[in-house]
Amino acid sequence: MNKSAMEFDPEQIEALLADCGRRCCICGVLHRVQVHHIKPKNQGGTNEIDNGIPLCPNCHDEVHSVYAPGRTTRVYTDGELRLHRQRTIEQLQREGKWTPGSIDWGKDKELIVFFAQCLDRSAFRTYFHQELSYLAFDRAMEDTLLALNTGYWRTRDNVVIERSRGKSCIVNPEWRRKLEDIGRIVEGIRSRFSEALGLNRMLYEYGRYGHSGHPEELEDRMDSFRHDRDLGDWMDAERQKTIDIMNSLLEEVGLQPLRGLHTNS
Repeated sequence: MNKSAMEFDPEQIEALLADCGRRCCICGVLHRVQVHHIKPKNQGGTNEIDNGIPLCPNCHDEVHSVYAPGRTTRVYTDGELRLHRQRTIEQLQREGKWTPGSIDWGKDKELIVFFAQCLDRSAFRTYFHQELSYLAFDRAMEDTLLALNTGYWRTRDNVVIERSRGKSCIVNPEWRRKLEDIGRIVEGIRSRFSEALGLNRMLYEYGRYGHSGHPEELEDRMDSFRHDRDLGDWMDAERQKTIDIMNSLLEEVGLQPLRGLHTNS
């Protein structure tokens, strides 16, 4: 327990951690939490437990960051932190009441259907070496992450065609964990793709900005990128993992599976 947390009453700390399921109240990570002062002591905050919130080390550091010239993101306010704590406690209470056929089960099912729709696209069932546009492929991965995290589902022209809710709104913790696994896999795909694209800068600039560059060099780089078998096999295996995870969710809610890269999927 960190020094800051020890300034709270130990029994009240235990009760708060139990109420929050020992989760970070911002990102939801389990177990590795600190009890943070919502209003810092040097700004008039007290050691009353109402001024405490469980946070993981990463979120704890982010909450401690302050505004500085050039910062492009908002700092956390006391009110926002209290709402995060309230949401976490309420979510844990709802999980305890979750049963198949309940209202929350139905809402979770609706979200599973929405997320399945976001994966039901050619970018998840076309072999990597057969992709017609790698820039469109990367955009599809980006759109999928956006849908998983925020519930926004958009076209290639950046037009939102459906608005739902992000995966954090799933009440069933096991289902939420599976969707988080899908998100991590897609993030990994984008990261690996970006690394590979760094070796093919001309292809990227030509496709996005219309630079003519040197056509012969562009053709050579494109051919190399398309025939990188190790990269292609990895991309295919990772995308199939997302389909397999989603299909396990669809099976639990009694719906038909998605078609993936494998003929039996």
